[in-house]
Amino acid sequence: MGWIKVGDLEPVRLMGVINLSQESFYKGSVVSPNEALAAARRLQEEGAEIIDLGAVSTAPGSPPISEERERERLFPSLKEIADNLDVVISADTQRAKIAEKALACGAACINDVSGLHDPDMASKVAEYDGSLIIMASDQRPGDLPALSQIIPHLGERVREATRAGVDLDKISIDPGIGKWMPERTAAQDLAILDGFDRLRIIGRPVMAALSRKSFIGESLKIPDPGERLAGSLAATAVAVYQGAHIVRTHDISASREAIAMATAIRGRPAEASSGDLEVEVLGYLGQGMDLAEHLKRMEVEQGAYQLLSRKGSFRLLMVRGLSSMEALIIKQEMLARGGDAAIPKLALRCDERPQEILILGTHAQISSLIRNLKRQPFRLSQLAAIIKESLELIDSPERYR
Repeated sequence: MGWIKVGDLEPVRLMGVINLSQESFYKGSVVSPNEALAAARRLQEEGAEIIDLGAVSTAPGSPPISEERERERLFPSLKEIADNLDVVISADTQRAKIAEKALACGAACINDVSGLHDPDMASKVAEYDGSLIIMASDQRPGDLPALSQIIPHLGERVREATRAGVDLDKISIDPGIGKWMPERTAAQDLAILDGFDRLRIIGRPVMAALSRKSFIGESLKIPDPGERLAGSLAATAVAVYQGAHIVRTHDISASREAIAMATAIRGRPAEASSGDLEVEVLGYLGQGMDLAEHLKRMEVEQGAYQLLSRKGSFRLLMVRGLSSMEALIIKQEMLARGGDAAIPKLALRCDERPQEILILGTHAQISSLIRNLKRQPFRLSQLAAIIKESLELIDSPERYR
């Protein structure tokens, strides 16, 4: 994002919020144009690396704001901050024309809560080689209330942005938690937060924009956003533990220790590499001897519980850097064991470019695959070693150093 790297191996990035719209739900984030620079400087001193500057409120019931009025509110403050502070500026706008001028005036990122509703948005961001945050929205901001809708929608919007020329490495996503519409419920937002780690499957950095929002107030029976700090910090910690890479917050200073602790607990991904080959554990269900203990309690025959525990532990692995032939061999080996591997159609055509595949199977199936790959040609014995290493990292303290 701008000159700041965002991702699994980078620190969680703090985005401070400045609202130039008097209609915003949390008055503590609202500043007048002549206060914007001082507010941005304060947020930066507290630890914000990104300043998200918005001139239009999207809170339910907010009056519509014309494009001209958005310009009048946004650009004087944006220019002043860009001229005086060395900080990444994100412009919170749904209009491509506003985004274009914001990028020309010094913004490095566009935060689009409409999910590219303006058909020119992605191409304008691409024209300036800008960064882009895409929120899950279909017809209106925040109108997708479940991850089963959010994940495929965001996946398609990311592909749409790259087709328009936006650099994939500069795209982040936001599931759109919050009471964007009157019918949105706290239960829906809690379910999204509980499943936050599912967004990882899209393969892009995830932003958590939870600060002082209504689901916190409804859950804790606190109607005043000004009294929701503790709830915000708890929700933020959960989001970071579940994989958030950017935290958009009104409370930079107060959030830092909660984020640092949650980051320490989640550790780094279970991944290993050797040369051009990379393996990452995208997901796992069941941990070997945990299931074995349950089987012992059920008085399953002693000789069977260890085998059953491996059959009951599922793993999803992403492998990058394979040749087409290597990918095809792994596909056949997994099918022979009752598992599977998803490979690109280009691999079926023996494309020479490096391939990325997904291996899907039980721990028993993948362990058998590892043993067999050790005897295979090409770099497959090398791959066997890093698959084994990545699986061992699931439980290893090394992930937390």
